[in-house]
Amino acid sequence: MKLIKFLGYYILGLFGIVALSSAPSLLQGNGLVDLGLYAENTWKLAREIVQPENWVYQFRQEQLNVFAFLWDPYFYSMRILGAALLLGFGLALILALLTQLLPKMIIRVVKRILVFLEAIPDLMVAFLLQMFIVFIFKQTGVHLMKFVTLGDERIYIAPITVLAVLPMISLFRVILLLMEEELTKDYVDFALSKGIRHNAIIAVHVLRNIVKSTFYHSKIILWGTLSSLFVIEYIFNIRGLFSFVMEDFRPMVIAAALIMVFTPFYILYQGIEIFTEKTALQMNDKKFIHTFSKPTHLSWKQRLGDYVKGIAAHFRNKKFLVGFAVIFTILAVSVIHTVIHEEPVENFTLIYDEDGNLLSSKPHPPSKYVLLGTDQNGYSILDQLLTGAKYTILFAGIIALLRMALGFLLAVPYALFIKERWKRRIERFVDSFHFLPLSVIAVILLAPVLTGTTSGFEYSFTERILVEAGVLTLLVVPLTTVLIGNEIRLITNTEYIDGARVLGGNSNHILFRHIMPHLHSKLGIIFGQQFIQVLLILIHLGLFNIFLGGTSIMLNESYKAWPYSVTFEWSGIISGSRNAFMSGHEWIVVPVFVAFIVLILAMQLIIEGIQEVQQKRVGVRIEKQRWFVARKQLQPAGESFERKPSPDQFGFVGQENIGRSENHG
Repeated sequence: MKLIKFLGYYILGLFGIVALSSAPSLLQGNGLVDLGLYAENTWKLAREIVQPENWVYQFRQEQLNVFAFLWDPYFYSMRILGAALLLGFGLALILALLTQLLPKMIIRVVKRILVFLEAIPDLMVAFLLQMFIVFIFKQTGVHLMKFVTLGDERIYIAPITVLAVLPMISLFRVILLLMEEELTKDYVDFALSKGIRHNAIIAVHVLRNIVKSTFYHSKIILWGTLSSLFVIEYIFNIRGLFSFVMEDFRPMVIAAALIMVFTPFYILYQGIEIFTEKTALQMNDKKFIHTFSKPTHLSWKQRLGDYVKGIAAHFRNKKFLVGFAVIFTILAVSVIHTVIHEEPVENFTLIYDEDGNLLSSKPHPPSKYVLLGTDQNGYSILDQLLTGAKYTILFAGIIALLRMALGFLLAVPYALFIKERWKRRIERFVDSFHFLPLSVIAVILLAPVLTGTTSGFEYSFTERILVEAGVLTLLVVPLTTVLIGNEIRLITNTEYIDGARVLGGNSNHILFRHIMPHLHSKLGIIFGQQFIQVLLILIHLGLFNIFLGGTSIMLNESYKAWPYSVTFEWSGIISGSRNAFMSGHEWIVVPVFVAFIVLILAMQLIIEGIQEVQQKRVGVRIEKQRWFVARKQLQPAGESFERKPSPDQFGFVGQENIGRSENHG
């Protein structure tokens, strides 16, 4: 039975890959979206998948078997990915165990450092490594490692090192948080009272209890790492799997590549989950009340007052306030800059000093004439940051809000009204999306729409924005639906929800009066996480010259320019990253990386603030001090904690009551 389920979910995953691979045809027919052409091409691809003679890759005017041709670059990419994951996860576990031996104050500092490091984009990590290698070579003549390939040459150390950094940081932070939560449980106090050493408790009990949660978190980390692999291959000029996919965009090639990436991770994760799950004796599934009636009447003043109190509680939190203030200030300055300047982004072709002497040509370095310098087209970096901030922040916020809102609307019926066995099937199917690189899919779907030509764009500005918003939203909605649905299920399994049902509460009452107060903070956290993910996707798209609103590749019909964003949003500056670092023009991309890091850190502060407000509201247990620390604090200076008892400290249990009864008599 488990084998049938395993194969069934795998086939469902293949259907999803076929649907994604033919998605570019949605925009190739009549109108903005042609569902008829999409259905036709999807059915055609589904038939070709089961016909080996149609497994074709076009290479130098030759038709080769796509799976055989892609096998070697695929295996090269998987070696890099596998080694990076093993290195990153292994170091994360070792560092987490060593960190537990440190004092609490130092552990807090370590967690703060991890928050900062997690905000650094993978693209910047790659460039910093390359710059460090070049710097060491210039200073000492020592070439530490190769960081770029030529022809069929292959490198491993540099891409594995860069790719391992972010998984290591993410899992390191996750393990620390899971350990911290586990150490507050009662069994830890009981074990310490029995004389078991703190380190032994961590090694024997805590690690065993957090394995399952760590395993689930590793899937999300893997999802991000797959997109990072796509970027790393481009930065280091690696002829891996995704480089060949970019050379042949046909649906068959896309499907073959995604199937090859999907299969091993599906076998690993879903195989472990399905074949190791235990069938336990359970009560019948709880059925939610299928009656909707008018909810308890509350005046608009009462509702408004509740919302104002909730918002005020968040603004009283320092972390939330600082994070919100940073993002709001950047957004306000961007809007004001655009309004007060007729030409928000100034272009400098040549720069002369006061005496008319030529100082520089584009790209201009930072100077008193151009504070942060210009890009290759001569556009001021500072002006682009100020002008593009509003597009970057608002677009990321809107996409995050759409993902959260649509996920919530679908999560309510998923969590409350669908039978448990169907929930498990949906969850297994959606879980397969973690094994597909989001950045690769976004590039494949958006490149034909957002890339301009010498004669302009095929689609209007509004259509380009709507298509990009739709793609980046719909690709993640299934995951947010299951995520929010699982949060709702956890709440509905609590005892007070059972009490509300027994007392006759209908669905409206339970949802809005009992579930939503606990779900508000979760939705806020999900919004923040999706906001950060959208920013990272924009960075990846920018590297491949796919910009928000469209990519212009010509200034006019006679002058060819570097690709630039028509909205001057921040990822437009990212496009020249590789050339900028290699040519010594670091000033072009360093400011935009700093801007992205500041924005991500601000949103992380907002997320932490929401968590703290919710913990204070529901009364989460405060982290316990270690037993031996508490014992040391209770022990008077210079005295031994063990004291010899005296006879006066003991008495019969009923002696006082006996005396009272005699006096009464």
